Amino acid sequence: MKIVGISGSMNTDSTTKQAVRIVLDAAKSAGADIELIHLAEWKMPLYDDREDTSTYPEIVHHFIKTISEADGLVIGSPEYHGTLTGALKNSLDFLEGRHLRDKQVAIIGVAGGSMGATNTVNTLQVIMRNLHAWPLPASPSIPNAYNAFTPEGKLKDERLQARMELLGKQLVQYVHSMNPKTEKQVH
Repeated sequence: MKIVGISGSMNTDSTTKQAVRIVLDAAKSAGADIELIHLAEWKMPLYDDREDTSTYPEIVHHFIKTISEADGLVIGSPEYHGTLTGALKNSLDFLEGRHLRDKQVAIIGVAGGSMGATNTVNTLQVIMRNLHAWPLPASPSIPNAYNAFTPEGKLKDERLQARMELLGKQLVQYVHSMNPKTEKQVH
C-alpha cells in the first residue's frame, strides 16, 4: 500500500510539512509505503486548463502519476486568509476525478493563529468530495503552529500528536477496508 502526502506550503521550513510527516510516519508504522510531496520543492506551473495536457512540463505528469498510483493521500495546508494555499489549489487543479476516485484522504490544517485551520480543512473536504475521493471524518487542525512543534518535529501537545498519529493509522485501516483489492485501477 502506498500513501502519498502533499504539503501545501511553499515555505521550505514548513510546519505543514512537519504535520504531514507525523501522519505519514504513523501510516508507515501501520505498514504503508510513504512518499512526501512538499510543494516548495516541486516547481509546478500555473494551471491554465489547456486542451493539450501533454504540453505541460514533466513535473505535472509526474505529480498526476504519483497521485494516481497512490492508494491513499494525506493532504495538509496552512491556512492563508481563511483557506488553503494557492499553491495547493493550483496543484489540485491538475487532477481530475479519475485520478482520485475512491481514494481515502486524510486532511490536516495548520494555522499561525489560535483559531486553527477549520476553514482550510472544510474547503479541502469539499474539494476531495468533488474529485470523488473519500475524506476521512477526522480532520485535525494545528493552531499556533509556529510554537507547536519540538525541535525533533513532534507536537508539544501530546493529545494533538496522538490524534495526528491515529489519523495516519486510520488512513491505512480505511484503505484496507474500503479497497479489498491491493491494486487500484485508474478509471
